[in-house]
Amino acid sequence: MAAVTFRKYAMNLFVFWVFLVLFNVAGSTSNIDEGEEEFENLFTLPLEHSLGTDGPWIKHGFITIRSMTNNLAQFTQIAPFTVMEKDKLKKLSRDDGVYRIRVPVKYTNSEPMQYVSSFIKACSLYESHLSDEVTLTVDMSGNVNGVSMVTNPSVCTGVDDVEYSSLNDFNRTIEIRQTVQGPVPDTQSYVQKMEQEKAEKAKGQQADNRSFLAKYWMYIVPVALLLMVASASDPGQGR
Repeated sequence: MAAVTFRKYAMNLFVFWVFLVLFNVAGSTSNIDEGEEEFENLFTLPLEHSLGTDGPWIKHGFITIRSMTNNLAQFTQIAPFTVMEKDKLKKLSRDDGVYRIRVPVKYTNSEPMQYVSSFIKACSLYESHLSDEVTLTVDMSGNVNGVSMVTNPSVCTGVDDVEYSSLNDFNRTIEIRQTVQGPVPDTQSYVQKMEQEKAEKAKGQQADNRSFLAKYWMYIVPVALLLMVASASDPGQGR
């Protein structure tokens, strides 16, 4: 009796161990799949900025996109703002100047590159302590179609003195918006339908140049036959 009980206990323990092994394997596979999906679109785009409309474009940092579908991206700044850049930003803020950024449509080693750009008022960036949000619009292939940026607050309030210590590093959030291809219209069927309707309309409007007899012979012949039969059946009336 004790041996049977021990065998049942050992069998239950073995089944439980097999279940744990299979559960861990399934969990590991799921994590690998999620990790591969999350980082399958990993690529980096350089971001350049300019202080003012006539200022030169300066390499400012990199945008690393880890997943377009899951909106996973981050910005890495190359170097903090220098005192000269802070002074220029403050002056642009007073003079109602602009701050510009640009990113390439697609990062390649070939030159020249094609860029998309955006700008905001320098005062909004100055008053927000370099806090902004950059939105990239990309297509299914990862090419950048557009870029936009906004600060919080987005409206300048006229603050003139901002602590330079808060203008060292950008607090920049990156948003990814992926365009989705819509349904393609069936233009060929539509054109064929229009041509068929046009042909039928032209056929209906075409003039009938046939003679009276050619048009209505199917009505005239039966009437003539009836008259001939009636005349033959009544000879007296015929005379």
